[in-house]
Amino acid sequence: MITSMLLQSVVFLVILRVRISICWPIVNGIVPRATDQFKFAVSLQHANQASGLSHFCGGTYIGNGWIVTANHCVVGFEIGTIYAFVGGLSLNKSSHNHLYLVEEKISHPDYNRISLAGDIALLRLESWNDSFHVLDDTIEETLSLPSKALTGEYNSHVLNLIGDSGQEKEATEDEFGSEECLIYGYGSATFYGAGSDDLQFGPVQPLGHKDCTDMLGPVVAPSRADSGMFCAIGYADACRGDSGGGLVCRPRLSTPWEMSLERNSSYILRGIISYGAGCGVPASPEVYTDVGFYWNWINEIISG
Repeated sequence: MITSMLLQSVVFLVILRVRISICWPIVNGIVPRATDQFKFAVSLQHANQASGLSHFCGGTYIGNGWIVTANHCVVGFEIGTIYAFVGGLSLNKSSHNHLYLVEEKISHPDYNRISLAGDIALLRLESWNDSFHVLDDTIEETLSLPSKALTGEYNSHVLNLIGDSGQEKEATEDEFGSEECLIYGYGSATFYGAGSDDLQFGPVQPLGHKDCTDMLGPVVAPSRADSGMFCAIGYADACRGDSGGGLVCRPRLSTPWEMSLERNSSYILRGIISYGAGCGVPASPEVYTDVGFYWNWINEIISG
């Protein structure tokens, strides 16, 4: 009897985890004022005979024909059925010049579909063409990858800040929060709502593991501070269709974040939208894959 009850509890937790695992526009988000603010933003679209192309997840273009996204987004799709709309533009204004076929899908070998640890995948776009050169020049000026993790041996409360030279430096406790962070996506405003044709974004801030566990509970929160997953919380929140999109940060100015959006400052890709307890619930933590934690793996793949 006890064994049966224990089994039922485990099954319930697994179902709960799966139900909340796929972060289903960014709630409380806004449309970028500048069309080139998120040139690295990606809409992943599935091709089928009945409805053509339809958005299902987000991603981030990191250059040289590669996209990073959440593995749970693409684990069930066959190669040849996934397209990537790159550039952060309105889906109503989509052009074949911005639409690419995904030729290769590489899942992280440690991905766990129950806990969602290792929720990261790399997508290689169709054979290189001239349009990549223009896009890569833009990406090089606006986005970089972190070489250190937010989790692991580094204090999960501390961001590895970008210094004046463009190089990362380890932040002190006093400097925590001196980066402004944003999430972006084409997702819906409600669980059952339609997605957004326009990319939307909003502010969040990374949250320490203990605080995240206290708020989400041990079942939902990342299992450990060094698991390669971290939490963030803020006025904005991800919802259906935002999974796989990025969490990017840059040095914070003294002016309000709304007034600092048009400045010419490079972002660093800190995280990948993975899962959360509910859909589009501001002031409730969401869980993100730590890009810096997997930097060596990413670098090995795209360099090889």
